[in-house]
Amino acid sequence: MSSSVQSPNDPTGLPTGGGMPEERSLRERLALLKDRNFLTYWISGNISWFGDLFAMIAMPLLIINMTDGDAGELGTLMAVSGLPRVVLILMGGVLIDRFSAFKMVMLARVLMAVIQITLAAVALMGIVEMWMVYVLATLGGTVGAFLFPAQMTLMPSVLSQEDLPSGNALNTTAQQVLQSFAPMVVGFLIAFLSGYDIMAAEGLRGDPAQELSAYGYAFIINAGTFILSAIMLSRVIVKPSEPIERHESMLRSIWIGFEAVWADAPLRAFIIYIALSQLFMMGNIMVGQPMMATLRVDLYQLPAAAIVGLFGACAGVGAVIGSIVAGFFARPSNAFYGPMMMMIAALRGLTMLSLGFITDLSSVLVLFGCFGLLMGYTSVFFMTWMQTRVNISLLGRMMSVMMFAMMGVAPISAAFWGWGIDAMGLDMLYYVSGTFMIIVAIGGMLSPSIRLMGYSPQHARHIRHERLAAKGKIKHPAE
Repeated sequence: MSSSVQSPNDPTGLPTGGGMPEERSLRERLALLKDRNFLTYWISGNISWFGDLFAMIAMPLLIINMTDGDAGELGTLMAVSGLPRVVLILMGGVLIDRFSAFKMVMLARVLMAVIQITLAAVALMGIVEMWMVYVLATLGGTVGAFLFPAQMTLMPSVLSQEDLPSGNALNTTAQQVLQSFAPMVVGFLIAFLSGYDIMAAEGLRGDPAQELSAYGYAFIINAGTFILSAIMLSRVIVKPSEPIERHESMLRSIWIGFEAVWADAPLRAFIIYIALSQLFMMGNIMVGQPMMATLRVDLYQLPAAAIVGLFGACAGVGAVIGSIVAGFFARPSNAFYGPMMMMIAALRGLTMLSLGFITDLSSVLVLFGCFGLLMGYTSVFFMTWMQTRVNISLLGRMMSVMMFAMMGVAPISAAFWGWGIDAMGLDMLYYVSGTFMIIVAIGGMLSPSIRLMGYSPQHARHIRHERLAAKGKIKHPAE
């Protein structure tokens, strides 16, 4: 059993015990797959994740197709579609805690399926226009404001706290295994449906109308996976949670979530770090990679969809290796947890910077693999760390605050990357973004709160108090 126990008298909902749950053997972790309830939940989530890959590749390429490669337009669309998440994601956290993450995920997946079917229909009929894409993308962003934190909050309702590290490791590893081959399959499939002759020396320019149809099929597949995953999730049994008081106003409930985060100094500091780092990283994913694939079509002698697929596949292979190592073999000590996260963040920044001056396809794919390895290693620890720092009744709001930090900068990041590519060029933008990520990571490493991330909130406060007392800045309680 973990020593992290919730005190019923703690209004912040912060765990009062030790740090991360106890380490388990590989056999004990894999034994979770024998639990039919968890297995159903696990398969449901991965079906949805697989479908998302189709839309993640098709959507930016659809915009590039419709605008003749206008990076600014792509960045603007991604920014506009991200605005509803910024506005509504905190409300989503309250509704998750009030009505349960399970109900929220079920409803949101069905609504996302409807949006994807509509987008597929207008693409396949050849009547799609930019205003339609803006409307549907904005609706998708609105639903995503509730779906994303709900999905992140759901696992503690399925597993015990002691099983969370194993569940997160299995979940992350499965997603990254899918990503290690699925993006390549999806990318080449879209390229084939677009009319490209992959094997021909001259044939890299497909028919724009046929490309639209290919993207339509991709959206249909994504819609189907949303529906199938919702059907499977309906068979999952979740633990009942204590709903928040209904007499609380929406704003009061949101404020309690902020209070819980603010009371936990390491969590507060890390969320600030996330916001700063994501400012330059999210735009790369939404705008930078599809534009790199489009601008280097002739250099790489592959269709843009296939190139984006290769980027994702290599990142997925790296992430599989990283998540396996993190979930099954190596876990940093409490004292080293925070510094390790920042050192890996600095390496991610160095990888990003390198993409600006390395253009050879094989070398670029290696860099994406390294980036994925670093992300995969930290993602398992990060998710478990987040899920075990607050009581489950506050988990939705805490996840929403964290997602607010990420999503809040996403529109700015997308717009910056789109307009930045037009203004200064793709390579220079990678230089700037990578350098900024390294600087932010170094700043995080110097933060006392970040260095105490591995400890529970109470233990971290005790250590900080002891250090201040030793320096004579405050009186020791014994005095």
